[in-house]
Amino acid sequence: MRPFLLIAAAAYLVCASAALAADKTVHDKEHGFSLTYPEEWTSEETSGDSVRLKVKSGEKGLTCRVSENPYDPTAPDNPADFRAFIENDWSLESWQEMVGSAFGSASFSNDRLARFPDGYPVRISDMDFRLADGAISFYGHARIAISIRDGHYGFVTCGLMGNSAEETARMWAPLADEAKKVVNSFVLDAP
Repeated sequence: MRPFLLIAAAAYLVCASAALAADKTVHDKEHGFSLTYPEEWTSEETSGDSVRLKVKSGEKGLTCRVSENPYDPTAPDNPADFRAFIENDWSLESWQEMVGSAFGSASFSNDRLARFPDGYPVRISDMDFRLADGAISFYGHARIAISIRDGHYGFVTCGLMGNSAEETARMWAPLADEAKKVVNSFVLDAP
């Protein structure tokens, strides 16, 4: 019986270390963020001036994007004390203004305050959205994390799109934990 337990324990440790080794961390020092995702995911070219990283889990799977931009606390409508804003004053309307405005229609749920490893605040939410172009429309769901930190703000979205809200929900269900893990790995660096 004891040799069996030793073999089982050794097998568990090998499998656990293989599972941990299957993640890749990108630390973009130029734009001040890091993200960890499964190593088998593919990295794609980014477009635009603010998307800094784009990774995909597969053809019908998740697409995760990290965006980062400068933040000017002296600009009109920007809170000067952005840490207090993230911790205390953030609302579903803040999600709509900062993220949802890029979509034809977006609604947010499960908003919560989380912390980076150094204790700095980050907001996390789920987003249901619809993109339309003429007669063609797609429905999507994503998990999002956003933070504002000394001169820049950044966010990660991990989501997918389908032909209907129901199809999107079915596609999301088996991928929700993986999306949560990737989004929770996002860190916006201190300057």
